[in-house]
This record gives sequence, C-alpha cells and structure tokens, in this order.
Amino acid sequence: MKGLIGIIPHGAISFISSLYTGSISDKEITRCSGILKEKGVGLNIPPFLQSQAQFSAQDVHETKTIAKLRIHVEIAIRRIKEFHFFDSEEPLSSLGSVNQLYTVACLLTNFQGPLTLNSTGKT
Repeated sequence: MKGLIGIIPHGAISFISSLYTGSISDKEITRCSGILKEKGVGLNIPPFLQSQAQFSAQDVHETKTIAKLRIHVEIAIRRIKEFHFFDSEEPLSSLGSVNQLYTVACLLTNFQGPLTLNSTGKT
C-alpha cells in the first residue's frame, strides 16, 4: 500500500492521502489525491538528463535543493513506519480501517517534535 504525505517547513505532516493498493505510481497517487488542485500546491521534481550528456550548473543546484528537502520527507515517512501498524498483511475488506490507522499514525508523528535541528543544535 502506498500513500502521499505533505509536510510544512518545520516538518509537521499537513496533508495525508488515502492509501492505494497495487502498483500505482507516485505520479498517479499525486494526481488522484487532489493535492495539486484542492490545496493549490506545486510539485518539485528533480531535473532529468534526457538527451543531455550532463546536468547544467542550474540543474545540479536544483537537484541538491530538492534532495535536501526530500530528506525531511523521508524522516517523516520513517516516523510513520516506526508505529509498525503496517507490518502484517491486511485483507482488502479492511481498507477503511487501514486508512484510518494510517491517518492516526501520520498525525501522531506531529507530536514527536520537529524533524530538523534548530540553531541551538536541538530537535
């Protein structure tokens, strides 16, 4: 099962999609979740090489900027997984309950403090 979360600058989870089954792509989850239309947010995707031999200096800078932010999303996802609500297989008939558990796990992470260190070196 896959879902989409959105975080605000200090790391609190501010958007939680439903969970999706099967081999749905991240792009399709983003489209189905409605976050781009309903919330009016943009999507930052790192540049791809495509037909160029190497990245331009601007592409390298953009990739590094996005990667620094992506780390915070990965930490938020790890916090959700640490609840171990989803370690066993669940039947599709319990999908509604699983979505509720997922939402609770996401919201509980907001009470664990910020994801990043502040200027004093404390979380």
